[in-house]
Amino acid sequence: MTDGSVQFVAVDASVALAGIALLYWSDLLSKKYNAWTTRLRTQFPSINPPPTPKMAQLNYMVMLNLLRTCGIVLIAAALWAASTYFHR
Repeated sequence: MTDGSVQFVAVDASVALAGIALLYWSDLLSKKYNAWTTRLRTQFPSINPPPTPKMAQLNYMVMLNLLRTCGIVLIAAALWAASTYFHR
């Protein structure tokens, strides 16, 4: 393998690993992000009022789906890049 291909494999594997990490920790990250924004909105209610329980659940679901989508896109991009690189 040349230096360029080793570097490509390392970057491609890192992107895939980031996507897998987002998929794996999307639930925890979504809960933590929701708690952080709720704390921030409680601390500064004049900017944005604290969410109702229904809106907090909706915020959680939106972030969960967004993080999972980003993880899937990263994995798909890594697979696509690997397939185009190694099938020349």
